[in-house]
Amino acid sequence: VCFASLSFKGEPEAAVIPMRVANFPSCLAGYRAEFERLASDMDIVLNVGPKKPERLFMVGNGHVATTPLTGAHSVLLENAQPLDLGHNINLKFYLRDTAFTLAMSVLHLKKGQVDLYHVGESCVTIKETIFTSLDTTSVIGHDVVIHNPTKTKQTVTVKTGIDTHLEDIQNIKVSGKTGVVYSDLVHSINGEAHVAAAASVLSHKTIDIDGYKDGNVKLFVSLASSKLPDVGERSEKLKDVCKIVKEQLINLDQTQVVQDHASHWKDIRKSGLRLQPLQDHLMAKPLEVNLTMYYLLSMYKPPATIPQSSTTNCFKGSPSSHSPVLWTQVKSLEAAYARLSSWKTVLATGGCSEFSTSSRIMFYQALLRSFTGLIETIHGLELALNPHSMEGTSPSGVLSFKRSLSTYLSLSTLHNTPDT
Repeated sequence: VCFASLSFKGEPEAAVIPMRVANFPSCLAGYRAEFERLASDMDIVLNVGPKKPERLFMVGNGHVATTPLTGAHSVLLENAQPLDLGHNINLKFYLRDTAFTLAMSVLHLKKGQVDLYHVGESCVTIKETIFTSLDTTSVIGHDVVIHNPTKTKQTVTVKTGIDTHLEDIQNIKVSGKTGVVYSDLVHSINGEAHVAAAASVLSHKTIDIDGYKDGNVKLFVSLASSKLPDVGERSEKLKDVCKIVKEQLINLDQTQVVQDHASHWKDIRKSGLRLQPLQDHLMAKPLEVNLTMYYLLSMYKPPATIPQSSTTNCFKGSPSSHSPVLWTQVKSLEAAYARLSSWKTVLATGGCSEFSTSSRIMFYQALLRSFTGLIETIHGLELALNPHSMEGTSPSGVLSFKRSLSTYLSLSTLHNTPDT
């Protein structure tokens, strides 16, 4: 049986009014219309200026994670628990010894990345994209584009926030550039001792950008950790993790990492869910759903070997769309870790244990099925979700079932068109 589509139609409503962002930086005015539209559609979260955001801005892949607005980089342990390396690794930019100002931060929920926009004198602007690859799992990338809108050549100095007093620093050569390896003793949430190391390579320390041209800078950071069962093993463990991060960085195909990041998040979103701004008062708020989905996918670590699923017995619980407590705000990596643990319990209780211990796509499938309460039975498909509560929303995606390779699900009101 091939299930084609499902559509619930309500009364047409007025189009969503684009969000107006207060204090939008004048040097970034060209982005305003696009960003306000995306923010209204709940596809991005904006934070203007260097102020502390209300939401968690993070990037991760289940192995490593970073919170770009704090500069903290973390290794995610076997159960996704974050292990903070404790050192600011983010980039800092200077034009004629004057630091650029962080003017805007954008969390892209569909692209799996954070974009930081820095502004300097004469509206020289920097777009810094921070991302991870879902294949090259222990690397965090910073892809920087510097735009010079003036007719005069501009020289930008680039520095990393790495402290110089770390216990162990080594220089390495990566693609003709000098990188550094640094390591330290850190402790996890439960007090267990670990040694952790990172290696980073910066493509430019200074870069000249001709008038009306763009310049490009890249920073790649490789992370690793090892549990320290005995303090006497510290020296050897430090050597081991330093060797790991050094080899990861030396053997890194930087172009492939960028491509993998873009293609994998595109594949994830094809199989997933996006909510429009309007919703029933009994449902979780759309932005909280979209954010929670993003955090869960960013923290989820698939097994090394993906098991073959033997069941379609997922999901048997009540639709999670009617349980706002599952979608409340997450404000730290530790809270995201706790939320992931809670969701794995919810999915296991609902019969989705195989889906939630499989690939990232199948994990997303489990989340989507739990949201709708959609299950496959020997008689066909059953939907536990109350369709009346879906008015004004547009979740859509490809659902995989045992008896057919893929099934397209569309839940939409008359005026909405689901993303594909």
